[in-house]
Order: sequence, then C-alpha cells, then structure tokens
Amino acid sequence: MLYPAIENIQRILNSSIGPAVAIANVAEYVSGTEEQHDADILISLVNIEEVRLAREQRYVVKIDDELYPKNPAVHLDLSLLFTAYGAGYENNIRNLQEVIAFFQKQPVFRAADSAELAADGIERLTLEIVTLAFEQLQQLWSMLGGKYQPSVLYKMRMLTIDSMEDRPVAPIKEVETILKRKN
Repeated sequence: MLYPAIENIQRILNSSIGPAVAIANVAEYVSGTEEQHDADILISLVNIEEVRLAREQRYVVKIDDELYPKNPAVHLDLSLLFTAYGAGYENNIRNLQEVIAFFQKQPVFRAADSAELAADGIERLTLEIVTLAFEQLQQLWSMLGGKYQPSVLYKMRMLTIDSMEDRPVAPIKEVETILKRKN
C-alpha cells in the first residue's frame, strides 16, 4: 500500500507536469553515493505517522457464514519530500513551482476518478503542504546527510492498510466457567 500510493502520485505528476518525477531516496543523491538520476524531481518518503483516531475495534469479520480473524486497520499519514534535483538552481526552483502549483489545483485524488488508485485498493489520497521552521528544515537535511536542495514537504493523508487472515476460525459456541472454592 505504501509504494503503490507514492507510485500513483509519481504517475499523476509525470502525466500532468513538465519535469520528470522519480521515486528515490534523496539522501543517496545529495551525498553522492548514487549515480546521477535523469529525473528533475525526486519523491522521498521521510516519515510515516499512524493516525490513531480512526481505529476500529473489530477482531473478526464474517464472510458468508465463516469468521476470519482481523486486526484493526492501520491508518497512516506519509511525509513526502519533493526535491528539485540536478537541473540547475533556477530550473530546480521552476520545477518545484510546478509541483506546488499542481497540488494547489488538485490536492485530493479519489479512486472514483482513477482506475489505478482503485486497482491498488486506495480509496482516497489527500496531499497538503507542510511548512517547516528553519530549525526543522536544518534537522531534516542533516538527517538526510546533505546540503539543502530546493524542496517542499507534503503530508499524504490517510492511507489505510487493512488485511485479514485467509483461513477462517471456528466460532465460540459455548463458554464453560469453573468456580474454585477457597479453603
């Protein structure tokens, strides 16, 4: 679910804006440990947060007269860093502007509008820009091990990972209690 969500954003951007967009760990590129990339914008996953407000408490699901064990779904927010890379500073800023303008026009993506989202089991993706203070920006780029590149951080809201076991369990039909006496 994580990679298909990011991959769908990459696909949408590549079909909608001019700069080429790739999914890559920007830390490998700014530190020089990776070969040069032909993309103008790199999408990097820099954080995953669990959203606990939306937890459902069902532990079994009934499908056709059979019960299947199921843990509650995990709802996630992903922090995606869009970094303009390798096209020269002025072009990097222009490329980054195109990404920001695109998400300003279209911050929500729905499965009803995209066969690819529906095929990946993603109901909806919402992207919103995250403003970082200078200290937070410095910490982020220090964590990535590189010098600052023109970039913007977006939070992709509520990606749900929900799976259940594929073998049914027997229902509880009787409960027996034993009373112990104290001596």
